[in-house]
Amino acid sequence: MRVVVIGGTGHIGTFLVPGLVRAGHEVAVISRGRRSPYAVDDAWGSVTMITGDREQEDQDGIFGDRIAGLEPEAVIDHTCFTVDSARQLAEALVPGTQLIHTGSIWSYGRNLVVPVLESSPKAPFGEYGINKARIEDYLLRDQDRVRATVIHPGHISGPGWVPINPAGNLELSVYADLITSGRAVLPERGTGLLQHVHAADVADLHRAALDQPGRATGEAFNSVATESMTLRGYAELVATEYGHPLDLELLPWAEFVARVGEDAARPTADHIEHSPHASAAKAERVLGFRPAHTGWETVREAIAWLIRDGRLPQPS
Repeated sequence: MRVVVIGGTGHIGTFLVPGLVRAGHEVAVISRGRRSPYAVDDAWGSVTMITGDREQEDQDGIFGDRIAGLEPEAVIDHTCFTVDSARQLAEALVPGTQLIHTGSIWSYGRNLVVPVLESSPKAPFGEYGINKARIEDYLLRDQDRVRATVIHPGHISGPGWVPINPAGNLELSVYADLITSGRAVLPERGTGLLQHVHAADVADLHRAALDQPGRATGEAFNSVATESMTLRGYAELVATEYGHPLDLELLPWAEFVARVGEDAARPTADHIEHSPHASAAKAERVLGFRPAHTGWETVREAIAWLIRDGRLPQPS
């Protein structure tokens, strides 16, 4: 199959694109050319790499036509963030083209009942989550030109970049303190939830949808580890992994912000307010797909990579 991957050199694409090549697909990747895949793989030598600025080309009204000109049988879209962008692409593609859109569990917003199912009511907040929910509505309910599927990843993690840490942000110092002393400073009771997913599992779920269009078309699937971790539980797992009892300090929100700074506290607040716990059962039931990594296995692998790369201290 001729497959075009939009934004194929990032977290998901690092694992997805080589797998597509090995499965025998003819693959073209559209990217801005600012990033290389996180892992070296000879399969990239068989990929057609195309440089493009989607944001600008969307504004110029040419991006959809450019993708259609590649004559894809399937498109995997990792970089669509507005309904207008989704519509431009869908309306340009040949009718019947398979389109797999990477959404987000942020599209559910605040959880009323957990685990969150693909059929759960949505209450998204924030520009990103609201737009992802609107894109899903458009692709799955408001158009019939392309055969669309939406994949909702959790906190995508893996070797090569910094995963969301036990404080709900990306500060490397949180991991460093846990590795060297077991110390963590967390907000409130530390009971907010995080639901990581290995980028390889997200990639494999996209491939499962690609391989089973009869089952995947018109459907959304959560792409998450089968469990969530509380902030304090996550902190204890990291501390224990590196030989320390957890030395935990819990602070009221205002004191936490004063301690860590507003820039670090902003994503913490966002993650706590979402506190995701979504179900991965539908992907297993419909597509026969089950993630290969737990959330803890996923972040443990990422932390180990950060240590090897010299971005975190060596454990004593």
